[in-house]
Amino acid sequence: MDVVFYIPGVILLATAVFNLSGMRGYWRDPLMAASFSVLLIGAVVCILSAPPTIGVVNGLTGITNFSAPLVYSGMSALSACYLVLMIAWRGGEPERVARSSGLVICVYVLVIVGIVVLFGLADVPVERTRDLDTYYARTPYMREMILLYLVAHTAATAALAGMCLNWLRKVRDLTRTGLALIVVGVLFDLSYQIAKYLAIGARWYGHDWDFLSTSVSPPLVAVAGVTVAAGFALPRVGPSAAANFRAWRRCRLLRPLWLEMRDLRDPVADTHWWDLPVVRLVQQEIAILDGVLVCSPYLDNEVGRTACSELRAQVAPSAAPASAAVPHADPYPHPPGGRRVLDHAEIVAEAAMLAVARTRVRSGPDAERPSDVGRLRSVAQPHLMVALARALSSSPLVAEARQRAARQRTPDG
Repeated sequence: MDVVFYIPGVILLATAVFNLSGMRGYWRDPLMAASFSVLLIGAVVCILSAPPTIGVVNGLTGITNFSAPLVYSGMSALSACYLVLMIAWRGGEPERVARSSGLVICVYVLVIVGIVVLFGLADVPVERTRDLDTYYARTPYMREMILLYLVAHTAATAALAGMCLNWLRKVRDLTRTGLALIVVGVLFDLSYQIAKYLAIGARWYGHDWDFLSTSVSPPLVAVAGVTVAAGFALPRVGPSAAANFRAWRRCRLLRPLWLEMRDLRDPVADTHWWDLPVVRLVQQEIAILDGVLVCSPYLDNEVGRTACSELRAQVAPSAAPASAAVPHADPYPHPPGGRRVLDHAEIVAEAAMLAVARTRVRSGPDAERPSDVGRLRSVAQPHLMVALARALSSSPLVAEARQRAARQRTPDG
């Protein structure tokens, strides 16, 4: 059961660390500061709420049940951060945003002070790591402390739900999705609070519904915390995450081409395992373009024409022979047929040219240079560069062209 607390805590902490790099220079931005605070405080509260952690904290401080005001204060601070973040997120006149945020902070500072004072006045000699809310539900001052925390948390949840529902119809895309996640999280949070209220109320009337507090509420609040934090983070993290995913996918697709070109020139920058995919993609494409530049004196149009003709002969045997084309007007003959076949033939032809040029570069500066030097048009367009990489690694015609060039390089082999 304890894992219910630690898993969301680790998730929120990892997300906070991931966002830390983007906080440079933006610490004074209320939106950025509140976003980071929600993640960090949420992670700390989840970890501190776990019964094993409660026992450790109580033992380290030497104060019985010291974790109670610590966790309640953390939850109150988290409630304040939710409201401040929503106020900053909605925007408006800077003076109004600052005034509303300041009011929220003042109210919840008073709540935290009240929690600490009431705990100091209460008599709680028995350590309770799992059922403190219900065990001390009728204890003077401790009862008021628990209710103060719950009422403040309920007020924040209700205000957050109202703002989200009011704003949900006015926004689109990731912001709307984020608000929808927050609303879902609020529903889980309200379920957690109802379970707590019922368990405490049952104790007041002499009934034992402790399972609502000890077994039902922990998973509800854990899901609520992660969902609400995800809702706040999605509009800010979503575009970056999507861009990194696209970059990772493109890196993977370009890898065959990069492996061919990477050692032709020294890298412009070192690559580290912690680099984001968008950074790796830039370095990868620079290495590819530098390698193509090294190979450019050895790009042979005749190789391209041969590969292009062979491919068209396989796809459409009735097409006009390559000899019908004007030799130097266009390196690729244009037979009748769809544009799709033509594009694919061009890509395979350029891949064959690049593979042969790469083989000739390996021969050193004395390698034979073609009389009809060509150029690669595919490297100038992102989607065609991916097609070039695919053809370079998978086309049988490209493999044959490479083998022929290798045999010419080593005639005695």
